[in-house]
Amino acid sequence: MDQEQRILLTQATPGMVLARPVRLPNKVTLCPSGATLDDALILRLMNRGIKRVMVLGTSVPQLARVGVEETMRAVRERFSRVRDQPLMSLLEKLVEDKLVRRS
Repeated sequence: MDQEQRILLTQATPGMVLARPVRLPNKVTLCPSGATLDDALILRLMNRGIKRVMVLGTSVPQLARVGVEETMRAVRERFSRVRDQPLMSLLEKLVEDKLVRRS
């Protein structure tokens, strides 16, 4: 039995096979399970507002979980050039606060 993986539609590549049907919020089916994705179908799904799909297999690598400290370091590095701008400094603080609350 093939494994299913939920991926962002932006990670989908032609040739992937849908593990489950793609449905709109009103339950209308856009694509049946077993459909093979191609560029045109991926674009149509994006245009319909679909964000995620279930595909067969595990061809999309799982991202390693990083710790809060490492994430905070990356945030500080990204904001280092714009820290002198008041709005960007405020945005950096908001991002850091959100990260701390999530952990």
